[in-house]
Amino acid sequence: MSQPLVSVLIRTCQRPDVLKHALNSVKSQTYKNIQVVVVEDGENRSEDILKKEYSDLNYIYRATGHKVGRSEAGNLALKLADGEYLNFLDDDDLLLPGHISRLTGALINSKNLAAYSNAEEIQINIISDDPYKYTVKRRLNRYHQPFNRLLLYTFNYIPIQSIMFHKELYVELGGFDSKLNALEDWDLWVRYSTRTNFTYVNENTSCYFTPYMRNKKKDRGDYLNKCNEAVYAKFPNYVLNTNVGDMNLEMRYILEEYKQKAYVRYLKILLRRILWGER
Repeated sequence: MSQPLVSVLIRTCQRPDVLKHALNSVKSQTYKNIQVVVVEDGENRSEDILKKEYSDLNYIYRATGHKVGRSEAGNLALKLADGEYLNFLDDDDLLLPGHISRLTGALINSKNLAAYSNAEEIQINIISDDPYKYTVKRRLNRYHQPFNRLLLYTFNYIPIQSIMFHKELYVELGGFDSKLNALEDWDLWVRYSTRTNFTYVNENTSCYFTPYMRNKKKDRGDYLNKCNEAVYAKFPNYVLNTNVGDMNLEMRYILEEYKQKAYVRYLKILLRRILWGER
């Protein structure tokens, strides 16, 4: 079977040794028809590494020259991408070897225009960015969530690197809102969900990294909580064409799931907030 081209979109910002972390995970993919689009937010710091160490990759590199922000860098990557399927990857996260193969297969075998899988959260203490060194302090699987719009419209359970989507969604509904400085991916998933269901793959196929230190974790959580309102303010603009039957199924799932696990779930959340300052 021919393999559709998949574009992996990487935003980076003057830390080439961190970028190598992501690029190496792309090179390890069992799926081979991959284009890598690297957009550097600011001055060119990474092109030499791409030329010297990753010349075997099918890549496009652009530097914005001056800082434009996460969303604009992501939009440039979307504009440059040639792939039929698109998958973001932050420069400090990674894809496991079967990620692209598994999600591409899920999309090919589904009428849905997006597919996502589980991701492992790795909490680290960073020692240095150049060379990139860190110590792993904790691993957890925070989300194993089948697709449910009502939950997605309440909180983001899809890490940015764990989802692959058809370019048709970008062409029709656009990219990131450049006014958002955080949670721009959540806003994008909500918007795309008005057009298609998402296929859920119940496997760990990627990893994302977060700070382990309690104060950094708390600062990150507080900042993201403040950013929630900017995303919520956009929701009245999104119109969903669905039926009562689908909404009924989604709400019944929530009631059953959360009724059975409510005490355990809330206890875990409370302990994480008290002990580690998590959101």
